[in-house]
Amino acid sequence: MKISKKVKEQTRIRLLEAAVDVISEKGFEKASMREISRRADVADATIYNYFSTKEKLLYGYCEHVQQQVMDELMSIEDFHEYSLRDQLHQMTETKLTKWLPAREFLTEVFSYTFASPATGNELLSETKNLSKRMFTDLLDASIEAGEIPEQPYQDLLPRLFWDYETAILAYWLKDTSDEFANTTKLLDQSSEIVGQLLIGGVVGKTLDMFSFLFRTHVLQHMNSLENLFADPEIMAAKRKFMGGEA
Repeated sequence: MKISKKVKEQTRIRLLEAAVDVISEKGFEKASMREISRRADVADATIYNYFSTKEKLLYGYCEHVQQQVMDELMSIEDFHEYSLRDQLHQMTETKLTKWLPAREFLTEVFSYTFASPATGNELLSETKNLSKRMFTDLLDASIEAGEIPEQPYQDLLPRLFWDYETAILAYWLKDTSDEFANTTKLLDQSSEIVGQLLIGGVVGKTLDMFSFLFRTHVLQHMNSLENLFADPEIMAAKRKFMGGEA
């Protein structure tokens, strides 16, 4: 019997939600694929048809949350009429809301990513791409509407916004204030700053300044270094490695 796409997606989500429960309770290292599959009421071997490793389950939920954020924003009928500042604020606030039921699980995500950054970076690629698509769409729409100017180094901005949201999430995980009041205050104040930076094109101008300094000063010194390395007499005077000791 052929399984429909709808049933497959339902099974996939059950596995992700089961992973959240088991990993939150036992930690990533002690959680097992078998227990996750049984918590999801899925045959032990079937889980590997959806997620070949426990790591892919861990980061698969991150992608699931990012997709939920996009779906939530798309359901807001007048979202396109918000200011860019309010849109970005809503995006980050929605992400916090979607992560709230899985807050302990997110702590495990951060811990594993810190311990294995290469794996985390690889398996977060789809989540980052989805975040980039959302941010770029909002940015392009604001530029087209004349709300903000063209941004120098615009391709770098989605990555900077990803880092900004990651910092907000990390702060939230450590926030012990009532109803996360400190995180709310941080988000309100920082999103205002982000909005003003984009309106003034300050991020791009700052990057442009560093690029100018690099081109006019660093590269100039690089040319001097090339001349230095090309001089055989200077190279002949170079001392032996470690003083020439055996």
